[in-house]
Amino acid sequence: MEIQARYEAWLSDPLIDAVTKEELRQLDGQTAELADRFIGWLEFGTGGMRGKIGAGTNRINVYTVRLATQALAIILQEKGLAERGVAIAYDSRRMSREFAHAAAEVFVGNGIPVYVFGTIAPTPILSFAVRYHGTGAGLVITASHNPPEYNGYKAYNAQGVQMLPHEAVEISEKMSTLSLADVKIAEQAQASPLWHDLGEETTQAYFEALLKLVPPIEPGDISVLYTPLHGTGGQYVPEILRRAGFRHVLTVDEQMQPNGSFPTVALPNPEEKGAFALAMQKAQEQPCDLILATDPDADRVGIAVRHEGDWHLLNGNQVGVLLAEFILSRMTDESRRGGVVVKTIVTTEMIQPIAEKYGVEVVNTLTGFKYIGHLIDELPKEGKHFIFGFEESYGYLAGEIVRDKDAVLASLLVAQMAAFYKNQGRTLVQQLRKLMDEYGYYQESLRSYSFSGTTEAQRAREFIAQLRREPLREIAGEKVVIVRDYGTRIEYDLVAGAQRPIDLPEEDVLQWVTEQGSRVTLRPSGTEPKMKLYLGVRGRSLADSQERLAALEKAFDQLVQNGLGNK
Repeated sequence: MEIQARYEAWLSDPLIDAVTKEELRQLDGQTAELADRFIGWLEFGTGGMRGKIGAGTNRINVYTVRLATQALAIILQEKGLAERGVAIAYDSRRMSREFAHAAAEVFVGNGIPVYVFGTIAPTPILSFAVRYHGTGAGLVITASHNPPEYNGYKAYNAQGVQMLPHEAVEISEKMSTLSLADVKIAEQAQASPLWHDLGEETTQAYFEALLKLVPPIEPGDISVLYTPLHGTGGQYVPEILRRAGFRHVLTVDEQMQPNGSFPTVALPNPEEKGAFALAMQKAQEQPCDLILATDPDADRVGIAVRHEGDWHLLNGNQVGVLLAEFILSRMTDESRRGGVVVKTIVTTEMIQPIAEKYGVEVVNTLTGFKYIGHLIDELPKEGKHFIFGFEESYGYLAGEIVRDKDAVLASLLVAQMAAFYKNQGRTLVQQLRKLMDEYGYYQESLRSYSFSGTTEAQRAREFIAQLRREPLREIAGEKVVIVRDYGTRIEYDLVAGAQRPIDLPEEDVLQWVTEQGSRVTLRPSGTEPKMKLYLGVRGRSLADSQERLAALEKAFDQLVQNGLGNK
């Protein structure tokens, strides 16, 4: 169907409400905007659905939400999971509550019980609720740390894990067979006996489970400043810190109020230094030791550490190894036996020597915390158990309470860790340097390449295909010894001239490992004209590692420019 025909079909469809139709009429004649809104249906992929809020088939709105929900409802019925119901949460973004209720109305319309949070809630508590209430699936309306104009739809399986690729494909394929006329919507769904409100009981159970998980640490006089960046963490992080005995917890009051416009930040992403600007300003007025910032759905946390009079932002790799070492060092030999730390293939290798010291295994997964969450239930089948999981993009999880990254738990662990080392006379910056002195000077960086226009995007595809055909033998003077092609699931040993299978699902990723242990990983986007490059080195000293990392960055930048024909 042509774009204009889709547009006119929505204008004439009796199932589309008057407000939506008026929004569309205002766009009459705006060819580019209409093409973007009606180029196709918003896709349900491995990360669920995510898109700009607005009218149209390629936007997130009550109609695309209902269509995805109808598909999920049918699948739950086919798998015999419908009677267990669906847990539903939503964040502080614009239209999140409306989309959550729209989904709940469809589930009820299909005779499926729903367990709906009465107010905004973090993503990790949704994963907890699926397991705590034994539901057949879960749903959270969030676009994580995307700009304000976005929202999203993340579905979880009965284990509390975000839908795995094969599960996402099922929903996507089912969606493609449905029209809006196929969607079943319950009138006055909240009055139905199938609608259950979630609130205090679930929240209290979550808090109690977290407190049982963490080690008892004397907080001492450490002072923590927290900001939820206008998101869901405001009612959770300060409370869990208080319950754990922290007496000096400050908040950035201007950012405590949930607000989907995120008025005080350019982007509500704790990976960005700008997200800490207001907190650091407040810290000048009220000195503190540690700043914690969680993203809108409180599954990621960023931290800033006061050290020698300045603020130091620690990245996801650094916080991950600090937490892992802190947790492992406080466990008994017996509790560590059979233990596993899980990380993604683009996350720091510094965890490897740490794990070896404590006698635990490191397992790599593809990028995406769903793979880490999935392994938690798979490891016991091999006589192993999950201890800690992390990814470079500021996601952390300890224990087996939830199956997704959890910034509420991570905030508590980071605060406990900072208090523990402060009691020993060290900041987290000093502790990180201590770990580097012991385990090696690891440094990582992330580069992103965007392609403008179809010509450059095509050159990028050809460039990546060439890298597959002709493996790199050298990068910045370092000899390449291992090439991993996750797309073909084959590892090539260039020294031995051998190849081995990669025991992971297929993903369009290339990785090179050098003789010096450096790693370069290239991830092309499957949906956008861009690719990400992850680099990691281990040096003899901090200066050496920084120098080698800069050389790798420069060399690959030139390689990409040459590959795109921008010599």
